[in-house]
Amino acid sequence: MAKWNVEDNGTQYSIEYKRSLNGGKIIVNGSEQRVKSQNAFLNLIDFPIKLNHKAVNVVVIGNKADLAVDGVYLGSKQPYVPVSKVPGWSWAFVTLSLAIGWLFAGILGVCLGILGSMFYVKSSLSMHQSTKRGVVSCFIVFFIISVVQIVFGIAVNQWLNTL
Repeated sequence: MAKWNVEDNGTQYSIEYKRSLNGGKIIVNGSEQRVKSQNAFLNLIDFPIKLNHKAVNVVVIGNKADLAVDGVYLGSKQPYVPVSKVPGWSWAFVTLSLAIGWLFAGILGVCLGILGSMFYVKSSLSMHQSTKRGVVSCFIVFFIISVVQIVFGIAVNQWLNTL
């Protein structure tokens, strides 16, 4: 659960995000709105809230939620980038991480792939690094996660063969 207070022209707004299995709830001054993830594997939400004079978006990537007010995230102080702007190369890393995890290590490998996926999406949306630097950092994380998934899968397979 994440909670923020925002003032707009003298009016106080209490904004909350509560996670559920298929997205979550966004509550503005007690009024609930159900939201769904934009992705089947990774909790990915970018929900605009209409206030009188401020542009507000609740953004959730994985299990991290932040509120963007007038183009700046309150938590990270970074510029707001719409989740719809996630580049294709990031989704390639997500897909490969999940596929390798499933093929070599099953459900635990997929869980590692999801952790990596949160990094890939966040890194690709960062405005503080170039695209080249983002791709390189995602490749390094992808390589490490893939090695762990493969080694874990081989170790579990060998252990099961000894039973």
